[in-house]
Amino acid sequence: MKHIKRILSLAIILLLLPCFPANAIESTAYTYALSLNHETYIRIQDAYMPGGTTLSDIGLNAPEDLCYHDGYFYIADTGNGRIVRCDRSNGMLFHLGIGELKRPTGVAVANDGRVFVADYGAEQIVVLSPEGKVLQRIGRPEDLFYGKSRYMPRKVDVDSYGNILAISEGTHEGLLQFMPDGTFAGFFGANKTKGLSLIEWVQKTFFTEAQKAKLFFRNPPCTVSLHVSGNNVYTVIQNDWRNSLKKLNLAGVDILPNAGNVWGKDNYVDLTVAPNGNIIAVTDTGSIEEFNGDGDTLFMFGGRAVSSDRNGLTAVVSSIAVDETYTIYVLDKERALIQAFIPTAFASMLHEAGEDFNAGRYAQSLSAWESILRMNPMTSMAHTGYAATLFQLGEYERAAHHYRLNGQASLYSKCFWEMRSAWLRANMYTILLGGIGVFLLLIIVSCVRKSRDFLSPIRTRWIKAKQKHKLLRDIICEPFNMIRHPIDCLYDLKHKKRGSPISAGILYLLALAVCFLSRMSTSFVFGGGIGRWVDPGMLLITTTVPAALFWIGSYLVSSIHDGEGTVIQAFTSFGYALTPYIVFTPILTILSHALTQREQFIFQFLSFLVIGYTCVLVILSVKETYGYDGRQTVSNLLLTAGFMLIAALAIIILFILWRQLLSFISEIFEEVRYRVMQ
Repeated sequence: MKHIKRILSLAIILLLLPCFPANAIESTAYTYALSLNHETYIRIQDAYMPGGTTLSDIGLNAPEDLCYHDGYFYIADTGNGRIVRCDRSNGMLFHLGIGELKRPTGVAVANDGRVFVADYGAEQIVVLSPEGKVLQRIGRPEDLFYGKSRYMPRKVDVDSYGNILAISEGTHEGLLQFMPDGTFAGFFGANKTKGLSLIEWVQKTFFTEAQKAKLFFRNPPCTVSLHVSGNNVYTVIQNDWRNSLKKLNLAGVDILPNAGNVWGKDNYVDLTVAPNGNIIAVTDTGSIEEFNGDGDTLFMFGGRAVSSDRNGLTAVVSSIAVDETYTIYVLDKERALIQAFIPTAFASMLHEAGEDFNAGRYAQSLSAWESILRMNPMTSMAHTGYAATLFQLGEYERAAHHYRLNGQASLYSKCFWEMRSAWLRANMYTILLGGIGVFLLLIIVSCVRKSRDFLSPIRTRWIKAKQKHKLLRDIICEPFNMIRHPIDCLYDLKHKKRGSPISAGILYLLALAVCFLSRMSTSFVFGGGIGRWVDPGMLLITTTVPAALFWIGSYLVSSIHDGEGTVIQAFTSFGYALTPYIVFTPILTILSHALTQREQFIFQFLSFLVIGYTCVLVILSVKETYGYDGRQTVSNLLLTAGFMLIAALAIIILFILWRQLLSFISEIFEEVRYRVMQ
């Protein structure tokens, strides 16, 4: 009987086993991708698996740079003052530059096999033959254009024409560019200085020259690494995560579509370029991130071993390389070895999709991206790759849908441009005939009205309705009078000949409704859509509170500066001053759905006119309501702005104190309840 029970128990366990997740041996390099909201990373299929370590037993000492070329590793063995070349196929080692190099920190290899070394210790760029013989030494340029800049080469690379590019520590003018014969050719790809912070602006504005001289100079960020691939130069910048990676063309211009807004990290130390053009960057902590050729993030993996050495985790990374099979090699400076990462089937699918896309095989690429999208529907990279392929196949509507899901307004705009052009081509004759028909109809109506004014009954009824219903006249007619004749309208509002506080209150509500509808309904191309980027509650606060503070503040200021108007008159006139915003903003919202980012100037210019004219009416309402001249009006506006700033700070402080009070009361309540329960 016991034997039968054991058999039944084992059978039940075997049947239930598939219902529980299996915890197989997992990679120590978990892979993450950027989510659709571009705010978090989510875990996806492993893209790379640790492939073991190599060269851990050859006595490397604080190596700084790694280069892979034609089956060989080249390592800048900084502590030993040499370049180590390793044949990947058989592990055979060659030592170059022994006795010739002092402290090499960068290494690169030309197509003809020459080895270029950035010798930081000797302050030279040294060119070696494949056998290690010194062919050339490039010291500090004597060119007057070089000026007094420091010359401490840390990284070096060479293009297909033999031109040399180098990074010099402390040089902020850009990369150093040399001709093949070693002649200095100038600086290349200089970085821009960041904008002034509030403290720096105050220092620049109010400090004396003597005080400014004691401050640190504001220099643009330095480039810490570079890689030449084809006709492009890829660079790494630290302490600026939105501008951490650059792809420079021959003119030194960053050509990444997301230039200045790359979703990266601020502690990258090196990068390399895969065979399909993808960019692979690594941080000093061993986090590896792969981007497509346009700088859109694909995935990230890797990390630092904290308590003990683990396969797939690193200590302090100094360089990265990739071979033709997409195997990634990371140089661990502290552990003095190379950690390899082998692509999985998932990564191979991603890379093949990129290769097919670059080669123009869009149908094959689309099939691969469809599979990737099915596996990772919540990742940004899947929608980006799928939409880009759809765009090349001419399926602009489907591509626009995925770009919209991914929050990529500029790419969505390109799809909309194509969709709009196709619609215009298909309906051009209909549009022309419709326009001609409307024009002829207007002519006919004008001719008929000369003999018989058939619109007269409608006009008579409208006049009677306005006379009977004052609120209807105040809400519909007076706002348009405010637009056409603001001075006369403000005079009538002040002397209660037209308008009322009730109608002004309705206009305030209409302005708030227009603000919400505009923010929600404006085209995605121009940043519309409440709920994705803007919190409705916050929008309500940021619109109503400033308006209320302006109304109250301007009246309080006028009450101590001999203003004539009352608080009700100010409320009424300010409400009617919002008329241009109420009338024209819905038109702009509709227009936004017919424009692309190429016509962004039109939308911005019209928006400026609407907001500008509204502000003009607000200023006129202050002037006419309080009976001010120009100087007094400006004074009132400035003092009102100061009042609004002080009031906003007071509200924030009270809000913080209120939250602390509630937290304190909650803690007391929990403490009392805990004591009572005991």
